[in-house]
Amino acid sequence: MKKKSKPKKSNFKKIASFLLEFRGLKYIQRASIPYLRGPVKENIAEHCFYTTLIGWTLAKLEKLDQDKVIKMCLIHDLAEARGGERNLINKFYSSPLNELKMLGEISENYSIKDFKLTELFQEFDKQKTKEAKVARDADVLSQLIWEKECFDMGNRKAAKWVDFSLSRLKTKSGKKLGQELKKADSDEWWMNIFKRYILHTKFL
Repeated sequence: MKKKSKPKKSNFKKIASFLLEFRGLKYIQRASIPYLRGPVKENIAEHCFYTTLIGWTLAKLEKLDQDKVIKMCLIHDLAEARGGERNLINKFYSSPLNELKMLGEISENYSIKDFKLTELFQEFDKQKTKEAKVARDADVLSQLIWEKECFDMGNRKAAKWVDFSLSRLKTKSGKKLGQELKKADSDEWWMNIFKRYILHTKFL
């Protein structure tokens, strides 16, 4: 009788290294920050979080594959842990980073080919599917929210950045959400909560 082969144990050491490598994204500042010159700072990890949340929202609005959009948003800047980030100006004067190669090596290094990082990134990069277009709009809207925050904090020139970001949006839901974000009062959400509860709250 053939002995049953034992199931392979997950390589937790490699998974730990994978997570630690991409923890580094919180220390890489967005490349566009020097041009707008604040006052709000943002790193790649923060940008990816907002992109993912926006992507999930847009996928629901557009009735698309939410799981795929969420994953594309999560990994769209993953290669920047190794290659760094370039802004739109930098890209005019330098060769494109081989992000696909980086993600392929990451998949190989950490034995996570079943994560399908390269497949997800290729789909995002080629912009042929509706999910990819939604993920790209989420990326742009995440940038727009940062620009809007800078504007609300007193940087008047950020208004031009917001308008440029609006012009880059492609999906119906993305464009509508972008317009709402542009005209939104950033304080309204918490002021509404405050007004609802302030009269019924006892302070020590």
